[in-house]
Amino acid sequence: MRIRSAYLKSPWQCTLREIDLPDQVPDKHVLIRVEACGICGTDLSNAEDKLAEWQPFGHEIAGVIEKLGTDCEGLSVGDTVVLESAGFCGRCDLCRSGRVDLCNKAPHFWNAGPSLGFSDYMFAPACGVVRYEGLTPDAASLAEPAGVAYDMVKTADIQHGDRVCVIGPGPIGLMAIPIALRSGADKVVCIGRTRNRARLEAASKLGAEVLASDRSVLEHTELRHQFDRVLVTAPVHIIPEAISLLAYGGIISYIGIGNGSGTIQFDANDFHFRKLQLRASFASPALYYPIVLKMLKNGTIPADIIISHRLPLGDIEKAMALCKEDKGETVKVVIKPETPFISTF
Repeated sequence: MRIRSAYLKSPWQCTLREIDLPDQVPDKHVLIRVEACGICGTDLSNAEDKLAEWQPFGHEIAGVIEKLGTDCEGLSVGDTVVLESAGFCGRCDLCRSGRVDLCNKAPHFWNAGPSLGFSDYMFAPACGVVRYEGLTPDAASLAEPAGVAYDMVKTADIQHGDRVCVIGPGPIGLMAIPIALRSGADKVVCIGRTRNRARLEAASKLGAEVLASDRSVLEHTELRHQFDRVLVTAPVHIIPEAISLLAYGGIISYIGIGNGSGTIQFDANDFHFRKLQLRASFASPALYYPIVLKMLKNGTIPADIIISHRLPLGDIEKAMALCKEDKGETVKVVIKPETPFISTF
């Protein structure tokens, strides 16, 4: 069958193609009719300088099972589902030792077919399919980035009464705010650039105290040593500045990715004598979907505050340009194929 699928190539080239998707569903896979897929910061990073060849893209996926391959126990045609972007095998030594968080050996959708989330249909391994109910597809598509936010908060080990700072009010940083507050944080301060007006407004609605500033964190001497936990969702070069915010015994959890060099420098003696910790959060395998789906469903993570734009698949190029050029008014863009294009031969 012929479907539409978006393809991406650096620098900032995006196109919507008609491609052929095989009629036969692979064993242990399902055919998903995509209902919503969010644009991720990783998509923007790839668009800038990381893709030398055209590739399908889109990994924040909510959809409906259209067909089942063999050995798809527990799943049915018509199930509304979200897709894990990576999974653990359950059989290796790490998994059997209880460290499923360190295993990425399960099949995944990245190489399951010629289309990914920005398409009408795609294949996905049954082991990475998570059913959901009681959410719109738009809200459900936030499960993947919400899981990333949850992992970052969990990695920071927030305790009751902690003072928390979030640097970077992107969608993941924003979703981390209510998760941190529910985890026991006494207060959350969110720092962002002044141009990010919509994102800072969202941070305030989510319960954070907001600091809009274009100055270096180091210049905000009133914040020095004021936070028990700092969550960094900005590029890694911010980490040395973020260290200055930590109180004695504080912890930084970060998920930022460096463009170009990812090298940073900081005063190791100060880091040592103040008993600080720097922890990398990398939500792969993609754990915690059931938890964050509950948070989306009960309103702990309010989808309507996170999602600022909803556009049809035919406008994928416009959507990518919007994310690139209008960050001040753009928080999260969700693509909705709505009425899928399909022709059969």
